[in-house]
Amino acid sequence: MHFLLETVRALRHALQEHGIELIIRVGEPEQVLPHLCDALEIDRLCFVEEPGSEERAIENTLRDVLGTKVTALQPETVLDIDDPRRFARDLPEVFSRFRRAAEKKHELQAPTRTPPTLTPLDPAPTVELGLIPTVTELGLPPSTVDSRAACNFEPGETAGQHRVRKWIFEDDHLRHYKQTRNGMLGADYSSKFSPWIALGALSPRVIAEETLRYEHERVANESTYWLRFELLWREYFRLYLLKHGRRLFRRSGPAELPIEWGEHQDRFEAWKTGRTGIPLIDANMRELSATGFMSNRGRQLVASFLTKNLGIDWRWGARWFEHCLIDYCPAANWGNWAYAAGVGADPRGFRAFDVTRQAKSYDPDGAYVAHWLPELEQLNGMARHHPWQHGWPQPIVDLKTSMNAARTRWDNANRATIHRSSS
Repeated sequence: MHFLLETVRALRHALQEHGIELIIRVGEPEQVLPHLCDALEIDRLCFVEEPGSEERAIENTLRDVLGTKVTALQPETVLDIDDPRRFARDLPEVFSRFRRAAEKKHELQAPTRTPPTLTPLDPAPTVELGLIPTVTELGLPPSTVDSRAACNFEPGETAGQHRVRKWIFEDDHLRHYKQTRNGMLGADYSSKFSPWIALGALSPRVIAEETLRYEHERVANESTYWLRFELLWREYFRLYLLKHGRRLFRRSGPAELPIEWGEHQDRFEAWKTGRTGIPLIDANMRELSATGFMSNRGRQLVASFLTKNLGIDWRWGARWFEHCLIDYCPAANWGNWAYAAGVGADPRGFRAFDVTRQAKSYDPDGAYVAHWLPELEQLNGMARHHPWQHGWPQPIVDLKTSMNAARTRWDNANRATIHRSSS
C-alpha cells in the first residue's frame, strides 16, 4: 500500500510539471467516477480495459451508469496486436506455441511517447483535488523496510526508470541475465522491474525497447533475449485471462482437472508463516511476508510445495500471494499458480519440484536460507537444508511420501477426466 500511495504521489508531481492537476479519491471507482463526471460536467470517461474479472465487473458497471459517456480502450499489449480480445479467443493453451507464432508474426509495439503539451482540466470551484492518505489512515500498520530485503523498491516512475538504466546499462547486468536469473539472494540477480510494471509506473514496451537498444549499442546474446522472453510470458498470461475469464479462478482451473485438493488449515498456516521445517520453503515464505517480494525461482518452489507436497487448494496460495506481493498482477499471479497446480496453461503431465535438488542447484552453501533463518547459521552448506538430520524437528511432511501422494491425485484426476470424456 505504501508503494501504491507513493507512486500516486509521484504521478501527481509529474503531472503538475506539465500544468496538470490530479484529482485523488479513495473509494469504489464505480461510485466515485460517476460522481466526478457529474461534478465536472465530463463529456467522456476513458479507461484502458483490464483482463481481470473483477476489473471487468467494475468497467461494466460504469458502462451501465454512464452509458455513452464511456469509451473503453483495448487492453495494452507489448506485441503489436490489432484486437487483443479477438486474438485471445484463439490463444494456444501451450506457451511455446504462442511464443513461436508471436515472434514470427508480430512486432514489438513501440512505447507511447509523452506528449509535449497537455491540456489541463478546469476543475469546478467546489471540487477538491483531494489528499493522498497515509497507510495508517487507511487502517493499516505503518510501512517499514526490512533490512534483509533484496531490494529497496522506491516508488514512482522516476525510480523505475532509474532502475532500468542502472540495471541494464550502468551495471551491465543484462549481459549475464540468463545465468543469474534463478538467484534468490541479492539485488541484481534479476531485473526486479515487476513492482513498477504492476502499477503502470513502467511500461513493458519501454523495457523491451531498452533491451533492443542495449543489443544495438553493446551485445546481443541469449541473456538479452531472455528478458523479452519473460515479457512474453507476462503477455501470454494477460491474454490467457482474457480468454478464460472467471474459469481461471475455479478450483479445477481452465483445464477442468478435478484434482482432490485438501483444506488443511494448520499446514497452510505453517506454509504462510515459513514454519514447514523445509528451510528453502520457509526462507522464501518469510522473505515474502517481510518484504512483499520473492524470486521467480522461489515462487515456483513454494507453489509446487503447497500444491504437491501439502496437497492444498492452489487458490489459497494464489490469494496469499495476492495479499502479500508488491508486484501483484491478477493475470500473472493466478496464471502462474494455475500453471504450477497443473490446472492451467500447458497441462502436459505431472510436474513438481524436488526441493532437495533445487537446494543443491540454487543454494548449495545454504547462504539464502541462513539469511532468512539465522538459527541455521551454526550449520554449514547443505546441512542447512536438512536440519532435522542434525537435531532439529522433523518437517511437517515427508518430501518423498507426499510427492508420491500428489502423483496419485494427479493420476486419479486424469482418469476421471478421460472417463468423463468417453461417457
